[in-house]
Amino acid sequence: MMANAAFVVSAAARRYWWPFVGLVVAAGLLQLALFGYVTALGLAGTGDSRYYLHAAQTLRATGFLLNPDGTPYRHWPPLYPMLLRAMGSLAGVRVLHGACLLGSLLLWSWLGRQLLPPRRALVMPVLLALGTPWLLVSKFVWAESVFLLLFGAYAVALWQWLRTGRWSWWAAATAVGLLLPLQRTLGLFLLAGVGVLLLSAWQRLSSLRRGQLLLHLVVSGTGGVLWQWYALLVAGPSRYHPSRGWSQLLSSGADYGFVLSRWLLPLPTTGRVLLPDVLWAAVLVGLFALLWPRKQTEQPVNEPNSAVSITVAVTSAVPMNGTEPDNRLLLQTLWGASLALVVLVAALTVFAQSAAGIHDAERYASVLFAPVVVLVLAAWPASRSRWLGRALLAIWLLGAAVRVGHVALDLRRVTPLTTASFPGPAHDR
Repeated sequence: MMANAAFVVSAAARRYWWPFVGLVVAAGLLQLALFGYVTALGLAGTGDSRYYLHAAQTLRATGFLLNPDGTPYRHWPPLYPMLLRAMGSLAGVRVLHGACLLGSLLLWSWLGRQLLPPRRALVMPVLLALGTPWLLVSKFVWAESVFLLLFGAYAVALWQWLRTGRWSWWAAATAVGLLLPLQRTLGLFLLAGVGVLLLSAWQRLSSLRRGQLLLHLVVSGTGGVLWQWYALLVAGPSRYHPSRGWSQLLSSGADYGFVLSRWLLPLPTTGRVLLPDVLWAAVLVGLFALLWPRKQTEQPVNEPNSAVSITVAVTSAVPMNGTEPDNRLLLQTLWGASLALVVLVAALTVFAQSAAGIHDAERYASVLFAPVVVLVLAAWPASRSRWLGRALLAIWLLGAAVRVGHVALDLRRVTPLTTASFPGPAHDR
C-alpha cells in the first residue's frame, strides 16, 4: 500500500514539477519587471523614510542611531537602518528591495508547493508576482520589503523544523524569529500568533518538541522585547496616548476587512465607504472564519527535494509524536499569526496614530499577503464544476493584474528621493 501511495505521489510530483518551475521563473521575471518599472526613477520616501535614512547616516558617521533632532532613534526597530548603512546609497537600497521581493516570491512559492495540492500550487507564484501590497511597499524606503523576506524564511524554517525535528532547522527558525521584531515591531505580533497556535497543539508534540518550542519562543521574542523596553523607557517618553475608544477599534477592523477583501476581489478605493464600519469588520471576521484550515480532500505533494518520492519524506522525517506531521498545523499557525497581527495592530490604533486608514492598513498587512494567498488556495473548494473554479480563479488573476498595473502607473509618478537625501560613504569624509 505504501509503495502504491509513493508511486502516485511521486508521479504527481513529476507531472507538475516543470510547469511549476516555469511559472516560478516567469513570475520572478514579471515581478522584477514591475519593480524595475516603478523604481526606474528611484525610490520614494515618507516621514518614516526620513528617520530611517538619518539613523543610517548617523550610524555611519558617529556609530549611533539618532533622530533628525539629535535624540536617540527609537520609534522603529534598529535592523533596517543598519541594513541601509550597509547598502551605502539609494541605489544599493533599491537592489536590496528587489532582492527581497524575489527572495520572498521564491520562498513562499516553494512553501506553497509543500502545503497545497499540486495544481493549486501552480497559481501561487503568479498571484505573488501580481501582489499589489508587495509592489507598493518596495517603492518606498520602508522596512517592509526586508520584513517580507524574513517572514518567508521564518515560515520555511518553521515548517522544516515541524517536519523533521532537526536542531539545525530549529536554530534557523529561532535566528530568523529573533530578527523579525528587530526589523518591524509587528514581528512580535506574528510570533505571538505562532506561539498561541503551536502551544494549542501541545498534546501533539513530543517532549523534546515541547522544550524546543518554549525555548524558540523565548529566544525569538527576546530581542524585540528588549528593544521595546529601551524605546519606551530609556530613549524618551512614551509616544502612546490615552485610548481613543471602541469606535477607533471598529474603524480599524473595517479598514483591514476592506484591505483583505481587496486582495481577493476587484474593489475600488471608494469601496471602503460603501459599507459601514460594522459590516466591513464583520467581513474581516467572516474571512478569517472561512480561511481556518480544515482537512483537505486533495493532498499536497510534500516533496522536500523537487520530484522525489513521498517515501523519502516519511522515512527521513522525525515525527511530531509518532505520526507524520500534519501540514494543517503550519497552515493553522499561519492563520494564527495573521489573525494576531490584524487584531493587535487594530487594537494598537486605539493608542497610537499609526496603522489607521486603508493605506497604512495595506502597508502593515503586506507581510500577510503571501500567507493569505496560501490559506485561500488551501481553502479553495473542490468543486465538481471545474469551469466554475477556473472562472473564479481567472477573475481573481484578472483583478490582481488590473490593480497591480494601475498601482504601478501611480507609483512611477511618485516623486523619488534625491541622491542628497542619502549620500554614499564618500560624502562623510
